[in-house]
Amino acid sequence: MKKPMPKSFSIEEVDLIEMGKFYFISGKYDEAIEEFEKVVKINPKNADAYFNMGMVKEAKNDSVGAKKMYEKTLEIIPDHKTAIKHLDKLVGL
Repeated sequence: MKKPMPKSFSIEEVDLIEMGKFYFISGKYDEAIEEFEKVVKINPKNADAYFNMGMVKEAKNDSVGAKKMYEKTLEIIPDHKTAIKHLDKLVGL
């Protein structure tokens, strides 16, 4: 089941994240990153955008970039379990 976005996020942020996720699952990684970057320009505290950028960068084998995005996610939400899991996996490489 899909988690609802926090109420503090604008409709525009939610739409951009959904579009980014669509591009990601479609294998259009650069387009996905562009959408997530738009989100952080609107709201630099949107952990979901950073986390999703980490996922895309990890899929592109950009371990350094992915690590930075997961770390940024954890600055905003220190107990983000999935970001911790991905970061641990990357650090173990």
